[in-house]
Amino acid sequence: MSFKTVGLIFKKELSDLFRDKKTVLVGILIPLLLLPIMFYFMSAGIEKTAKKENFNIAIEDKGKSSLDKFLKEKDDLNIKTIEFDEAEDKVKNGEIAVVITIPDNFEENIKNGVQTNIDVIYDDSSQTSSMVFSKVNQYIGEFSQNVVKTTLTNRGIDPSVLLPVNINKKTIVEEDDGVSKMIMSMIIPLFIVLYCVTGPLPAATDLGAGEKERGTLEPLLTTKASRLSILYGKVFAITVLGIITAIAAIAGLVISFKISPGVFGGGVENFDIGISPLAILIIFTFTVLTSMAFGALELAISIYARSFKEAQTYTTPLTILAFVPTFLMYTVDGKNIDNIYFHIPIANVMSILKEVTLGVINIQHILVVLGWMIAYIVISVAIARYMFNKENVIFRT
Repeated sequence: MSFKTVGLIFKKELSDLFRDKKTVLVGILIPLLLLPIMFYFMSAGIEKTAKKENFNIAIEDKGKSSLDKFLKEKDDLNIKTIEFDEAEDKVKNGEIAVVITIPDNFEENIKNGVQTNIDVIYDDSSQTSSMVFSKVNQYIGEFSQNVVKTTLTNRGIDPSVLLPVNINKKTIVEEDDGVSKMIMSMIIPLFIVLYCVTGPLPAATDLGAGEKERGTLEPLLTTKASRLSILYGKVFAITVLGIITAIAAIAGLVISFKISPGVFGGGVENFDIGISPLAILIIFTFTVLTSMAFGALELAISIYARSFKEAQTYTTPLTILAFVPTFLMYTVDGKNIDNIYFHIPIANVMSILKEVTLGVINIQHILVVLGWMIAYIVISVAIARYMFNKENVIFRT
């Protein structure tokens, strides 16, 4: 094998891939542009749902209670007047989010310290209605606390007796930063692994089965370049495309963070994406290794396939199998990962990326997963080499 020949094959395959507009569109532009657009509209939908105009509530209060007055003073509630015999229908069709019925003896019961029931109608199948109910429930709880405090104060009792233990919160990071890092530790590893799996796929399919269909693989094999040089040139070209696709996806994600922070942080406006240079280096290293492992394996499958369509059929189960451990690790706490996960394919990469995103640099974990990744690459390249050296596979049509 000649490194010079490998470099020539690599340049040739890479230029062929980027000459194809579909590669640029699918591999780079779609993740780079689609993600910000998608998250922008998601954020717009969340903001629209949270607008006061959608927080429609109706209050039936014949006794002119203090609770009625309390709720009407809240700026984020939109009080509507309706016919109360149609209350359930109006909630069902979404015209009203929540209907509250306050009994006539409400004030009398409050003054006498008697527990009072109020009826609240809402639709738990509606996101807006559930959100408004949660807000109303919060305000009613606040009103109840005020009543209790007033009652105790009038009786000469310190209201603090109701809360004998008070918690002074102290986080190791700023509260918003903590939320940001938690969200990032879930989303960034997920996108990196998904695009490391799917990013090399179009190139692998094209440089294997695609070339067999076009009849361009046989002339390449008749050149002075050894099969091993051709194989490595193709693997490196596929790996580069996978890396670029993953970087484009993360770039699109970062743009989404900046444009629509609320959709990620649950109201955190200043979404911090601060990751240390060392963490970025580790993330990039495992992105390269994951892309190479899957790129070589997908190329092996593509070479085995008779046609482009058959290659797509064969690689589909591979991507599905890769998604299982990826989503398995999605909600796992990056600072409390069991050691077994560092030995499970793909789950181990997700584990390292989660730790690193949260700022945890565990050398032992990194070395363990690095060893596994090297083993995966050796196995994948060996399979691809085996396929590439078998005449009945190469000329299989």
